[in-house]
Order: sequence, then C-alpha cells, then structure tokens
Amino acid sequence: MNKNSIESIVSCTTDGFITNTPNLENYIPCSKEIFSRMYYDMRLSLTGKGELLERKYYEPKGVIS
Repeated sequence: MNKNSIESIVSCTTDGFITNTPNLENYIPCSKEIFSRMYYDMRLSLTGKGELLERKYYEPKGVIS
C-alpha cells in the first residue's frame, strides 16, 4: 500500500466492507497468515482464481456511506 495516501475502511457489514484501499483484490496472504492462506488456496482450488477478496463495485467519484 502507498504510505502517502490515506486508506481506510468506511463501512463494514457481515458480507463485505467499503474501503478506498487500491488493488485490494490482488492481495496475496503471506505464509504466516494461516486462515487467510487456507481460504485463498481453497478458492484457487475450487474456482481457479486465488482471490482472497472480491471486488463487487468500483466508484471512481467517491463514496458517501
């Protein structure tokens, strides 16, 4: 992540969250993140895409929650 930008989670629910963190769907967990790594590997095995997170929507103008 870019340390010069302000990144935050705006809203969080049981099935998702709103954040301004760029390229979060490309995040690959390190080997120390056991549960994240298990989930990532299982999605890769089942779907062929090893996404830890899935982007549902992108709003380029900003978000009000």
